[in-house]
Amino acid sequence: MNKIKNKLTIILVISLMTISCKQKTSSDQVEEQDGSIVDSTLVKKKEEKTGTPDLGPSFNPIDSEIAYYSYVDGAQNMARIFISDLDGGNLREVSTLDSIGFHTEPKWSRDGKKIAYTNFVNDGAKIMAVTTDGNSLEELAKVTENGFHMFTSWDLSGEGYFFFHWPKEGFTPDAYYAKGGKVERLTENGRTNRPHMTESGKLYVNRIDDLENYVVTKQLFDLKTKSTLDIPKLEGEFITGGHAIKSVENEDSTTLILEDLEGNDLKELGIVPYKGIMFTTIDKDLKHVAYNTSFEEGAEIHLLEISSGEIIKLTEN
Repeated sequence: MNKIKNKLTIILVISLMTISCKQKTSSDQVEEQDGSIVDSTLVKKKEEKTGTPDLGPSFNPIDSEIAYYSYVDGAQNMARIFISDLDGGNLREVSTLDSIGFHTEPKWSRDGKKIAYTNFVNDGAKIMAVTTDGNSLEELAKVTENGFHMFTSWDLSGEGYFFFHWPKEGFTPDAYYAKGGKVERLTENGRTNRPHMTESGKLYVNRIDDLENYVVTKQLFDLKTKSTLDIPKLEGEFITGGHAIKSVENEDSTTLILEDLEGNDLKELGIVPYKGIMFTTIDKDLKHVAYNTSFEEGAEIHLLEISSGEIIKLTEN
């Protein structure tokens, strides 16, 4: 299982820890907008499961719930998918039927009834889905037996799913689409990852321009022509509805900025007293920003309540 841990560490370093993608902008470059900077010094602490890293928060698009993955053994070789309410209550593990592997990056179906995730095993990975009661498990997609699959986005029908795959010989990712047991390869350049379909049916992908420093350009992908349009201003990593969250690191904090899908800054949502935060996303009602802190900060799941600036700690490590 140490092989899995090493692979995941590489993936996190390459794919997650530089959330702002194209550039890092100092906080003095962000224009204040009518008092939108909120005080985030008041923290609500929640006494829930402690002691193991928690990552990858994902909001339920229907109900007030959040999913994430958590390491479940002392050696940090296994992880499972958990769900809780937005106050940290009603915590439960849902991927127990999938008894092996390292479960990561949960993504809710559009009806809020299933969660897709990646299961890493020694020789590869596959995309799985579990019902939110944990009682039904299915394999969604696998391109090769020993390749890696990650970052699922459900299509509008709720029956198909976008993801990216790369062979174990090297990180040369391309985007794929799976539905009804059939898998279609969408790109063939060896540097496309993180496909995401919006609620309006637009598909965005990342083109990797510099793998070593993880410099990427967001692109709008046309499913009919397989052509792309660069959206160079769009920096937020994860899309919710018609928005993304851009993270701008300051000397000892991170500023969170709401973007539209053209990459225009709409407003500053708040400042959190952490650097190196990952998986930054916003709920459908634009009330909370979720993220996990860095491993150095304990890899905890936090919610920023936008209206008050309070930080709700769903987990404490």
